[in-house]
Amino acid sequence: MVALAAAVAAQDRPRVSLALPPETASETVQINYYLIGPFGGYGDFVRPKKQRASYDIEPFVKDRAAENVKIIAYLPGCEITTFDFVFSGTTIERHIDCSPLGSVQLRGQVSASMTQDEDGEIEANYLAMWAHRFFGISDGFVTTIRLGAVRVDQYGYFEITIPDLYKQSILRDGEIQFILRDPKTKNIIAFLRPAETTPKSPPWLNVQASYPFVELVAQSEQQPINSK
Repeated sequence: MVALAAAVAAQDRPRVSLALPPETASETVQINYYLIGPFGGYGDFVRPKKQRASYDIEPFVKDRAAENVKIIAYLPGCEITTFDFVFSGTTIERHIDCSPLGSVQLRGQVSASMTQDEDGEIEANYLAMWAHRFFGISDGFVTTIRLGAVRVDQYGYFEITIPDLYKQSILRDGEIQFILRDPKTKNIIAFLRPAETTPKSPPWLNVQASYPFVELVAQSEQQPINSK
């Protein structure tokens, strides 16, 4: 009974509710948020699920209410939406609108030595270097948004369609990360970097209006992702 009462009380607590556009594949939505309050700061992300019309965020940490709620929301193919709420103890309801970003093609090749003995899948992620400033933090994991994945051919070549991130000016302060995965297990085979980068330079590709052909090689070691 105590557990049931606690669950009912949690359901009745005020929340931040984000409604999705109609016919959105809710399992593809990516929402990161940061709470600020008497507990300090707390960051997390919404676990995606199928057949959802909205997502809720509980603005509480160990039953202590947040004072400020900051959210970064991404719907595939749409501009990134940000929210910055002052939480006063009542439910906040907002819609996530979709302003189409358009798309661009990115072509490249993975080093043949990495693909000749095993099948591979290239995963492209967007690293939001501006997110730390938005959340008001100076360290911690950089907000990462999965853009998509594609199989490489027998020679290591690939072509992937990604959102035109350059179209939304704030997103230009970001990088594209490449990961080579096993397409069956999804285990990471290697973190990749453009071949022209040096060991001391960031191992990612800058957001651009259009992309040249990119040759990818394995990083000697995974570099920590720090904001600028």
